[in-house]
Amino acid sequence: MLLAGVCDQMQVAYKIANNGQEALDLCAKETFSVFLVDLMMPVMDGKTFIKIIKEKIPDSVILVQTALDGSEQIIEIMRMGVYDYIIKPINLELFKQTLEQSLEYRYLRDIEKKLLLDESKELRDQLEWLNYKETSRKTSDNSIDMNSIFNLKTTLSQGSGFGAMTTIIDSIKSLLVPIEESHYKIDKGLFDLLLENNRHTKSMIRGLEQAVFQLDRKLDLLPIQSSEIIQEIPGIAEQLESHIKNKGLKINLPIFKGDMSLSGDLPSLKIVLKELLLNAIKYAPPNSNIDTFVTLVEGYFCLSIKNKIIDDTYGNIPTDIQKNLILPFFRVHPPVEEVHEDEPFSLGLGLTIVDYTANKHNGMFFIRNATDHTSEEISLCVIAELFLPIQNNIKEKP
Repeated sequence: MLLAGVCDQMQVAYKIANNGQEALDLCAKETFSVFLVDLMMPVMDGKTFIKIIKEKIPDSVILVQTALDGSEQIIEIMRMGVYDYIIKPINLELFKQTLEQSLEYRYLRDIEKKLLLDESKELRDQLEWLNYKETSRKTSDNSIDMNSIFNLKTTLSQGSGFGAMTTIIDSIKSLLVPIEESHYKIDKGLFDLLLENNRHTKSMIRGLEQAVFQLDRKLDLLPIQSSEIIQEIPGIAEQLESHIKNKGLKINLPIFKGDMSLSGDLPSLKIVLKELLLNAIKYAPPNSNIDTFVTLVEGYFCLSIKNKIIDDTYGNIPTDIQKNLILPFFRVHPPVEEVHEDEPFSLGLGLTIVDYTANKHNGMFFIRNATDHTSEEISLCVIAELFLPIQNNIKEKP
């Protein structure tokens, strides 16, 4: 009732639920900007509610009120993906400030989504997509693309790395204990978390360096056979075996008896295959199949990778947004922390490099949602397609 009175005073509309289950029932009927959750509740406690609501609404903004103020409990709370925590007994001024900040954060996130949708609609109305890609490639390397800056800002604020590091440093700062004139006592759990995020940050920088290297590198397009590309897939799958086993996935290799003459840079194509296979592994549901298959389409050798996805806010991507997936720094899904050390690139640049490499091979790359009718249960899937032109009069390798 105290917090309800504060919300009334701030003219913030609200609904009260006596436990987590009541809150979930409310969420099925209405949309809420911010959730204020008590960890100790009957029927369904706060931790269970947070876990379920994060699955249903991954970008939900959650404030936790708790009487637990130990560093371990605080670290555990922040790892649940909450926006902030409030220690009881509640300081009303601090609560007002935190609530205002969380509402502003929610507002900015909604504006970002709207901008993305508006930009996509404007792009779709003005230019045919392939012409847009060609125009983008001809743009000077020194030009500044506002979309890229916007996407980079969003990417840096997601998951571990730069965004989380600032939050952790602020937490450390608030808990610093001076022990000497030139020394501080720092909570070990928070510092370990800082070190973990530092590793993520270094991995992001490494991926960025590799992306720059790949963009600057001159490709040697030599005569190759399609079988040489297909034969690389089992080895790449073996490199990613730990992630495949952890999710209980099965990789179905392509069955293709013919052999096409192509022109390509095999090292670059291997990087592309690893990026596409890892992308499928990251977003495939546990205990599902990832299918790789080959087709011939109007003079192109097409290698496709298909994975099922969860039909949720992130999985069911509108058609106009799908076209943006190859833009630099653009993300739809939050980063998958478990695979960051094996990702060839970082910061949402993987599919950008795939598209760039396909273009350098005079080919094409597409990634899109589709409805999978190949199994008994119709499901949503993603298909990534790499098209390489078949060479009719290709010379033998020197």
